[in-house]
Amino acid sequence: MEAAANYDLAIVGYGPVGQTLATLLGRQGWSVLVLDKQAGLYPLPRACHLDHEAMRILQAMGISEEINAAIVPAREYLLLRADLSVLSNLPRGWETPSGWESSYHFYQPDIEDIFDATAKSTPGVTVRQSTNVRTVSDLGDRVALTPDGGEEPIYARFLVGADGANSLVREQAGIARDDLGFEATWVVVDVEMKDGAKVPDVPDTGQVLDPAQPSHMAWLGGDHYRWEFMIVDSADPVEAAKPENVWPKLRRWITEDTATLLRSTTYTFHSLVASTFNQGRILLAGDAAHLMPPFMGQGMISGMRDAMTLSWMLNKVLKGTAPIEFMDAYTESRRPHVTEYIAESVRVGQMVCETDPAKAAERDRKLEAQTEANPPFQPQLGAGFVDGPLGGRLAVQPRIASSKGVLLDNVLGSSLTLLTVRPEVLDGLSRSAKRHLELLDVSVATITGQPAEASPGAGSLVEQGSRFADWLGAADADWVVVRPDAYVFDAGKGTEALEESIDKLLAYVTRRSPLLAGKEGAGELMGGAVHA
Repeated sequence: MEAAANYDLAIVGYGPVGQTLATLLGRQGWSVLVLDKQAGLYPLPRACHLDHEAMRILQAMGISEEINAAIVPAREYLLLRADLSVLSNLPRGWETPSGWESSYHFYQPDIEDIFDATAKSTPGVTVRQSTNVRTVSDLGDRVALTPDGGEEPIYARFLVGADGANSLVREQAGIARDDLGFEATWVVVDVEMKDGAKVPDVPDTGQVLDPAQPSHMAWLGGDHYRWEFMIVDSADPVEAAKPENVWPKLRRWITEDTATLLRSTTYTFHSLVASTFNQGRILLAGDAAHLMPPFMGQGMISGMRDAMTLSWMLNKVLKGTAPIEFMDAYTESRRPHVTEYIAESVRVGQMVCETDPAKAAERDRKLEAQTEANPPFQPQLGAGFVDGPLGGRLAVQPRIASSKGVLLDNVLGSSLTLLTVRPEVLDGLSRSAKRHLELLDVSVATITGQPAEASPGAGSLVEQGSRFADWLGAADADWVVVRPDAYVFDAGKGTEALEESIDKLLAYVTRRSPLLAGKEGAGELMGGAVHA
């Protein structure tokens, strides 16, 4: 039995990841305390990219439309030569599974104000800024946090360290990090165009593959732009970031008369991942758990994925549906997944950061000869799914014609979900299978493709178009079980296969036995004791 705690969850760190997690858990009815040493939000931009999956997470937070009004689609990604001529155009117009555009840019203070207001207005969420945490301790049945200033310890059932790259929580938990070997230092510059100034000729995203000076540029929406320049020839980072050394690099596009320099600083990009994301009642998320180069724009998004996965797994444990050992599933799902994003970001970074002229010329020849774009990078989860054509992949989110064309999650919520295109599959389920679905709080719905003017059957949703049905059909499936973080747990055909899948889902959540997808025996529940 757990000892008394002041809060269900304590979060150290109130950046976008801490704000996301606090909102998601608060919306599920849990008491959440967030502590942050800063007096207010950081006033300058850092992250600048969201993708379709992040937008689906924002749906779960109830703010996707508000955020959508504050950001801009980033449909153009150009690889440029030193003279700024186009070497390669990487398309971003592909149809995403989430129902949103593939990429967006933003000016972080604009959207972080929305994150902040949302977290602070969520019932059950308490935010304490100007509060520095001195120590954290896992007491076995709860976690203790001691703030500076002689305050009595605060107790919570779980603690999440979302406190950045230099995480105190990770350090005091004694969690090591693995270095994947990439490091590069760049100057990052944010500017705001002055009233009446000519709009600079900048693509949505542009990587300048100049071996003498690799650089990046992007339009962040409105009057805000970003440039980044790799430090070469062992230049001093402090000197390189000074305005007098930055403006000469910017004058190809803007001048002091047309733009205001908001920020010029240096960042050393790393590729690091914590050895585990959970240890007892202490968990890590965002930069506290992983760091990656920015070349795919996935840093903040990966932290939001952490928050989304954590929120549903913690919810099951806090409710008593799952044992504390279920939090191992957080590391099993997220660590391999984010490691793939880090590795791909490193691969892209090595291409962009090439300073050897001969190697750069060979790279350019290969890019010029490439006639087909690579498929979008969408890695499979590390675990927590049944192996198959859809297992561990993002689920398609259709628009529902019978609900005025809104996206599916806005109708059903972000929960464990069983969806089928054949209602008779559900009709044949046994009484025990139905009890298990109820125990696990699984939302169940039939999605039909009949015309919107027809009357759907009870419990049926009418799809706008046929994308969902086509997606299942291509996998020879007529039902799919989707995790609350929008990844597929399992898909199959017929009632018998669904009965087996429900048993596997129950065993996965209750940790009767671990589901190790993608390994020897994938798709089966391995017998024996549950690992702790």
